[in-house]
Amino acid sequence: MHIIQKLRPTLLCQFVAILHAMFAKAHKAAIITAAIVLFALFQFFYVAGVATAEEWNFYMHQSAPNFATSRGAKMFTEEIEKATNGELKVRLHLAGTLQINASNITQAVGENVVQIGDDLFNSGNIPVAGILRLPMLIQSYEDFAKADAVLKPYLVKAFGQKGSTVLASYTYPMQFVWGRKKLESLDDIKGMKLRVAQPEQGEFVRRFGGTSITMSAPEVPSALDRGVVDGIFTAGVGAVLWKDLLKYGYILIINVNNSYFIANTEAYNKLSPDLQAKLRKVAEDAARWDQDTMKKEEVDSVQTLSAMGYTFTKAKPEEVTRAVEAMKPYWDEWAKSRGPEVVEALAKVRTALGR
Repeated sequence: MHIIQKLRPTLLCQFVAILHAMFAKAHKAAIITAAIVLFALFQFFYVAGVATAEEWNFYMHQSAPNFATSRGAKMFTEEIEKATNGELKVRLHLAGTLQINASNITQAVGENVVQIGDDLFNSGNIPVAGILRLPMLIQSYEDFAKADAVLKPYLVKAFGQKGSTVLASYTYPMQFVWGRKKLESLDDIKGMKLRVAQPEQGEFVRRFGGTSITMSAPEVPSALDRGVVDGIFTAGVGAVLWKDLLKYGYILIINVNNSYFIANTEAYNKLSPDLQAKLRKVAEDAARWDQDTMKKEEVDSVQTLSAMGYTFTKAKPEEVTRAVEAMKPYWDEWAKSRGPEVVEALAKVRTALGR
């Protein structure tokens, strides 16, 4: 229909030219009748061109406008409009700007409260997505890509049951442990109070003798400053936000934070196949941009912290093996508690990764 939009000026010129010719040759009654008909036709085409533009709302899990994924979300909305020649327009809403908790994006999209979302806090709603967050299972971006490919049909099915269509996936940088006091080995975790972002991370802390504490991000600075917690799980792009409150980085990759671009299935199915393909392509490009940009900014963040005098210790191969072996029984326990389909999916992921 965007062709009609482009033809509007041409149609208007033709309409005026026809009226001019009619006034020169026809009787007044015929002129009036023809003018009404032509004007009605012109209005039909004009309004039809305007009405076909779909307008969607996009809810983003990140609230900081300058964070990489927020910048990526803004680019995503701009690229959709460009790719579809204005047939699909998407308005971005960062976390906190609508009455939607970031952990409820799965439901908000599935119920068409918003038509598209970037769903990071998904594992409580989509259990199979939590496999990628199991401690010590994913050790690299390559591991993530393999596991993500294995899980794709399971994720498509699970989100589909919630009313959403998966468009693309990506991960935040690898998560490891940061401390305000000495943290250079697995044994140093014993007795430490560590802030975790997920219950699975809490199980890792418990198995190595520490105490896990859950709190919101705004509470972290004061908790570190007062010694309520001794350290946190995050990536360098997160640690740099609290760079004056931490001193140690123990580079033992614990897990990843996987996120998904999802669209309301009913709204998605109303789009033409051409628009669906363009939307999916833009989502895939945006997901790749998010992951690649954060990967680069992760390197920059670690360099910044190193320059500040942080002590970084890379886990020895035997420590990695020890941590993996300690967590393997938990992987199975976790999957069994979530049903046979999750057990099956985990087994396939472990086979793909050789773990």
